[in-house]
Amino acid sequence: MSKGILDESLRSHLINAKKNGVSKDELVEVITHVAFYAGWPNAWAVFRMAKEVYENE
Repeated sequence: MSKGILDESLRSHLINAKKNGVSKDELVEVITHVAFYAGWPNAWAVFRMAKEVYENE
């Protein structure tokens, strides 16, 4: 993954996913697949951002 993975663009995509009905479970499944390709440190960072968006937006 690129260095700027946790930027406002990702947050925007997460917000749109939530608005379009993507469930937390579906999102976790996608991010888990990302971990396979990008490594767990990047995936954990994305998990944290997704959790923040889904709990606070």
